[in-house]
Amino acid sequence: MPIFAAETSLPNGGLTTLDLVVIGLYLAGMLCMGFVIAMRQKSTDDFFVGGRNLPAWAVGVSILASLLSTITYLGMPGEMFRTGIGFLTRQLSIPVVLVVVWFLWIPFFMKLRLTSAYEYLEVRFNYAVRATAAVICMLLIFGWMAVVVLTASRAMGEIANLQLDQYFGESAAVVDTQIATSDLDLHVIIAAVGMFSVLYTTLGGIRAVVWTDVIQFFILIAGAFVAMGVVASMTDSGLSDWFQYSQEYKHEQVEWFSWDIGNRSTVFSIAIGMCFWIICTHGSNQVALQRYFAVKDIRAARKSYLVSALASFGLSLVLAAVGMSIMYFIAQHDLPAEVGLTSPEMTTVRTAQDNMFPQFIRYYIPSGLRGMVVAALFAAAMSTIDSGSNSVSTILTVDFFRRLYPEGRTIASELKLARTVTATMGIIVVVCTIGLYHASKGTDIISLCQKGFNMFLGPLGAIFVLAMFSRRATAATVLPAVVVGELVGICSSYSNELFGKEFSTHMVVPASWAATIVSSLVLSTLLRTLANDKQQQWMWRPVVRGARDPNVVEAG
Repeated sequence: MPIFAAETSLPNGGLTTLDLVVIGLYLAGMLCMGFVIAMRQKSTDDFFVGGRNLPAWAVGVSILASLLSTITYLGMPGEMFRTGIGFLTRQLSIPVVLVVVWFLWIPFFMKLRLTSAYEYLEVRFNYAVRATAAVICMLLIFGWMAVVVLTASRAMGEIANLQLDQYFGESAAVVDTQIATSDLDLHVIIAAVGMFSVLYTTLGGIRAVVWTDVIQFFILIAGAFVAMGVVASMTDSGLSDWFQYSQEYKHEQVEWFSWDIGNRSTVFSIAIGMCFWIICTHGSNQVALQRYFAVKDIRAARKSYLVSALASFGLSLVLAAVGMSIMYFIAQHDLPAEVGLTSPEMTTVRTAQDNMFPQFIRYYIPSGLRGMVVAALFAAAMSTIDSGSNSVSTILTVDFFRRLYPEGRTIASELKLARTVTATMGIIVVVCTIGLYHASKGTDIISLCQKGFNMFLGPLGAIFVLAMFSRRATAATVLPAVVVGELVGICSSYSNELFGKEFSTHMVVPASWAATIVSSLVLSTLLRTLANDKQQQWMWRPVVRGARDPNVVEAG
């Protein structure tokens, strides 16, 4: 491993006037886009699914940007400190995922012509299952939005260095030297993101979400290349140097397989975890499925998924390179979080690893470019609220308001209701994010995903698998099975807090999914249940093979 003489002084960090101007211009541009698109909206069909005619490539980029966003952007460079390039083994699941999403999920859902994915569950089971799945998805979305907003807010707090405590007569110093942002700073940043989004999310609907995601994605990618360019310039190094240094760096050992359920750094657990996460997300999560509903046909939906998959693979490689470059960089230059890497406390080590990239942006990215990166992080959080709130508004409108009040509303009043519900989500997300912030101090980003939302994903994905492929699955077996699956999801997510034993974060979704499937199959055997003929016509084969023409799901 090369030995360098490390610098002992840091440049001045924080945002400059130029950075603030860049951030302001960017946010104003996004807001103007929302206003322009809003003026063209005529109905909730425009608001929820963009008239089903959005460009496939843009929807594909939006799928990736919305589902991963700042979680991957900030989490993967930190993960490179933990496991190195071994974390890229999650890409091993791509062939399996491609087959499932391409050949099973997309043809099925596109044949149904849905607005909310959970409309299908009523005709296959009953309204109780539909409502249960819709509630689970909303909990998942709220947790997901809170995690993404918190991740972006932490990074922005680390970069901006507001130190608002001093204006209230309190010291801005923080006891933990690895966390340079006070509670007050985080509260203000979270509230700013949420309140700005309250205005933004009432405007453009899914069309604004998609185009904002596209812009955000390319700016985040540009920020990653700027970071690598700064490292290359300051250290006179390149990708080969960073890769070699990473190979010599002392990472957590990555094994192919381990019987230790708490070991999250095995190739098996990483690949299986990513496989189930993608399959369940694209087969049950309204945020992903609503994107597919916004394109015109199966061919366009497949193109969207292909763009998303290729962009995800490329983004993983870029962010892995960013992580390796910062590893190389700190051998020559100081970052405050560096001292935490040698701490005996694992929570301190993980926090320090996640703080590396934001601190690098704060201290070493040039003024103006730093503002661009912060603006992208702000927009990513804002877009997450926009995207999630739009999906929750869709669920509430389609699965509850329309279903419970069948006499209906006028098109104009329903659009107004959708916008009102969407705007309300911003306030709720602010509260959820602040709560999650205090409940998860010292937790790394990847683990935070499990505590925030992934504990809901496995059972939700299992409901759709049972609906499509199990003739014995009925409401009487699925509902109790979901309860079992959720218990497994919660217990595995909080295993250390509840039982004092670690559970691999990558296995939360597979474990809760399997518990739901197995529980339903056992109950169906014991109760000898069987779906009736009408319900069986809504299983995968009859729908995809065209045994009936399900252009409209007739819930009832």
